[in-house]
Amino acid sequence: MSVPPIDSAQLAMILGALTLVCWMAAGLMAVLGAAEEIKDVKIGRTSQLLISAFTGAGVTSAVAMIAVLVFV
Repeated sequence: MSVPPIDSAQLAMILGALTLVCWMAAGLMAVLGAAEEIKDVKIGRTSQLLISAFTGAGVTSAVAMIAVLVFV
């Protein structure tokens, strides 16, 4: 049984969903980090790194989504 090829609209929707998930994860890390700061516990370098990584991954997938829609 063969798998049908993916078209550009489906790929763009997958990349858009990935963008949303990455940005939601970055927002969750920011909120949890702020909640920890309220409790007088520092957010730490790891949380800042995760926020930056999720944001960067979201921006990258958003750019890829736009590229798929424009160029494919």
